[in-house]
Amino acid sequence: MSPANTPISAEIVTTGTEILLGEIVDTNAAWIAQQLRDAGVNLYFKTTVGDNTARVKSVLELGLSRSDVLIVTGGLGPTADDITRQAIAEATGRELLLNEEALSALQERFARFGVRMTDNNRQQALIPSGSILIPNPVGTAPGFIVETEQGAVIAIPGVPREMMRLMHDSVLPYLRRRSGYEGVIRRRVLRTIGIGESSIDDRLGDLMLRGNPTVGLAAKTAQADIRITARADSIDEAEVLIDQVAAEVYDRVGDFIYSETADEELEQVVVGLLASQGATLSVFETNEIAPLANRIRSAVGGPDVLLPSTTAENHGLPCAEAASMAKAVDMLRSESVLACADGLRVSTGATYGLALIGTSDPDGGIFGRAAGHTWIALSAEHGEAGQELNYGGADDYTSVRLTNQALYLLWQTLRKP
Repeated sequence: MSPANTPISAEIVTTGTEILLGEIVDTNAAWIAQQLRDAGVNLYFKTTVGDNTARVKSVLELGLSRSDVLIVTGGLGPTADDITRQAIAEATGRELLLNEEALSALQERFARFGVRMTDNNRQQALIPSGSILIPNPVGTAPGFIVETEQGAVIAIPGVPREMMRLMHDSVLPYLRRRSGYEGVIRRRVLRTIGIGESSIDDRLGDLMLRGNPTVGLAAKTAQADIRITARADSIDEAEVLIDQVAAEVYDRVGDFIYSETADEELEQVVVGLLASQGATLSVFETNEIAPLANRIRSAVGGPDVLLPSTTAENHGLPCAEAASMAKAVDMLRSESVLACADGLRVSTGATYGLALIGTSDPDGGIFGRAAGHTWIALSAEHGEAGQELNYGGADDYTSVRLTNQALYLLWQTLRKP
């Protein structure tokens, strides 16, 4: 049990065999985790367990041995596999009793909708003795809280709409009262491109060993996010702490940070820079799916800055020759790709011409990813830039890596004074 005025530790337990086997994605745990973070509650464990009374009981007993509060979702319905009540009763040494208040609310709800309540629905009113009832105004299954000397077990329905309502109305206020802690946890995400996770770790290793704020990494495909999380008594104090650490992060890897918005993609930033500079872009790529053009076009404002582009070889001789030579790795040279990008820019009248030309092994590579080479070239009136990569292919994973590199090259150019 945490002392008063200090953050409490919580654990999320999701029940349901369909979730355990991947038939349903557990969005509840992610949402609850976000609410706990914003409420200043420490979350150290998340567990998924199937609909088996003995296994759920063992998970609860383990949780009570290490956490102040367990938040259990799912398994409160009227069917035979809804065993959460029984498991909680056994784990906490309580007897399941019919709660008259819960039963009355259940009967009234069925009557209001003109539906006959079957006998199996009565089990939803079974609550471990001594529990605190959590009314459910938007569903049939109430929640409840069992307080023990080790900690508290909070049971709420797994239906997202019901879960969210009970969390807002009852669970979060209960957690605040229980801890007496009114502090907050704030997080900032710095999105990077052009630098690998291991290189970031090498530069920020000492920052990642600090306590508050904490610094962590989240690897994405061909990029990584830096998360800075601070705990404080107020939002303003937390932001000051984050600002101090963020300044150190920028000193070390600032050249690779393209956004501080957690869900902002690189193409959105690139399109924003193009639009702010009144610039336009034309793209040539040998991948017939046109992943680079599609990423740019999908961003807000993308269609306005992207001039008509195509994967067809109709942008003049330089691109046609480069695409033809790309069928054999040994034939294509960087200067051919640069000539393509330059010819593309001139022929379309765009501010920038960006060529992405690749060759792949027709026999494919490991895990279906084709081997090969890729050349990226960027042409602007004030100069050219290019990059040769020793991999290629048209699968989704490789396409993201390649288009990230192309967008990174363009982003670097757009940031120059």
